[in-house]
Amino acid sequence: MKLFITYIFLIATSAVFAKGVEVDTFLVRMEAEINQQLEIVRATKGDNERYLENESLKELVESILAHPGSLTYPFETFQSMSTIMSPDGAFRIFNWNIEDNNGLNSHYCYMILPSRSNKPNQVIELKEDRVTLPPRPLNMLTPNNWYGALYYKIVPVKKGNKTMYTMIGYNGAGKGTNRKMLDVFYFKGKKLRMGYPIFQESETSTRLVRRVFFEHSEKVKISVNMNTQLDAIVFDHLVPETKGLEGMYEFYVPDMTYDAYRWEGDVWRYNVDLIATNHENKKTRQYNPLFASDTTGKEKEFIDLNDNWTNPVDPNNPISLGGSAVAPLEDDVVQKGKKKREAKNKDKKHRKGWFKRRKEPRSAIKDN
Repeated sequence: MKLFITYIFLIATSAVFAKGVEVDTFLVRMEAEINQQLEIVRATKGDNERYLENESLKELVESILAHPGSLTYPFETFQSMSTIMSPDGAFRIFNWNIEDNNGLNSHYCYMILPSRSNKPNQVIELKEDRVTLPPRPLNMLTPNNWYGALYYKIVPVKKGNKTMYTMIGYNGAGKGTNRKMLDVFYFKGKKLRMGYPIFQESETSTRLVRRVFFEHSEKVKISVNMNTQLDAIVFDHLVPETKGLEGMYEFYVPDMTYDAYRWEGDVWRYNVDLIATNHENKKTRQYNPLFASDTTGKEKEFIDLNDNWTNPVDPNNPISLGGSAVAPLEDDVVQKGKKKREAKNKDKKHRKGWFKRRKEPRSAIKDN
């Protein structure tokens, strides 16, 4: 009976929502209520109380998902809940997590898909499965057995006549580690499926995997994100601090090099040792130290540089704001950098530890 009444309510209100003003009024009010409850969840100290408050939060979120306006309403006041839309408008995700006092994270995710004629949206709940799934599941998954994540980027790609949605996400994992991942969402008919073999395992491998996990020490930060200038998913390359710690992810750290996945035809191809590219429209001026000692008048006080180099995975650089990484173009700068790299590589031959480059092919999948 409750489901029937709810359905009648949705049908009745969908016509009202079509008028426009009523939609905004309803969602503005619900946004305030949800945001208030979200803040209560974050502020609650006890685990039991926190999860009880989270159940109330879920009920509030579920109350708006079917309404057509929830697809486009901005929900700007949400500070710790993701509401990202796929670039092609195919679906929107409402996604958040809570962390207990032992550092264990629980994840919650709803996907909404638009319906025609202003009818209620289709709603899919992703249910985290921490009982039967391994930490890094390799098989295809369904919404009822989900590994749990916070998604922050959606990259659609075409494989044949089907659209595959590359999902970039984060998982707090457990005590000592954090985890980022690449996954694939796609639809089989009207059913959501997760995981498709389109990621090359390593630079030389012919094997394709369904998803990629980047697990690392919680003491360091890494970046995994789409760079539109490079047309690639750029990420820190992770290695254990010392060779004897392979597989112990609480000791995995970036080695200050960057790899990437580039979409080539119908697969994400693994690219190693990414070098940042140049952006021709960026200029900078740098003081010339030779100017003060010059007596001929030939030296200029400032040198115009064509470009600035920016760390391609630095979260504070323009990439995170929609820009791209760039590198200097001057021959003297390039030569100086080349000499430094040659000296560094020569020094590596005499050093041990996690900065030492390994002979086997690079991979985001294997423990290297």
